[in-house]
Amino acid sequence: MKTVILSILALIFCLVAVPAAAQDDSEAPNVEFLMTPEDFRASGLDKLSDAERAHLSEWLERYREGAFVGPEVNKPPSEWTEAEKSAERNFQIVAKVVPSFRGWSGKTTFRLDNGQVWQQRMPGRLSYSGGDSEVVVTKNLMGGYILEHVESGRSVLVKRVD
Repeated sequence: MKTVILSILALIFCLVAVPAAAQDDSEAPNVEFLMTPEDFRASGLDKLSDAERAHLSEWLERYREGAFVGPEVNKPPSEWTEAEKSAERNFQIVAKVVPSFRGWSGKTTFRLDNGQVWQQRMPGRLSYSGGDSEVVVTKNLMGGYILEHVESGRSVLVKRVD
């Protein structure tokens, strides 16, 4: 077991230390150095300008060092900015159900004209035979979503499925 662990550590050292030693420490790793010529061409990186390749190389170095800052998924509310908190409080989608709105009856799926698909989460029924299919989706205090049919004023808890 000890031999396996030492072998793995040696492999990791080779993968990290050898490429780093092969280039100047004052520069970010050149993206061309990190790929085979075939992969470099196949990925289209040979079409980038020198400045674009340099920027990509610098980004790779920041990523490798753990300094990459990208979009945070599921950031806890305690870490939200004021703009994010405001956007969350004011969350609202106004759309029309397509092809037509006939109400809901349990697990009804609502396809909206903006491409989103929502599904009823709680039991309940609403029969509707009018012509207006406008709905408003908002977020409630518990973090769930409410779909309200504007003309009837009735609402139902929903979840986004697409």
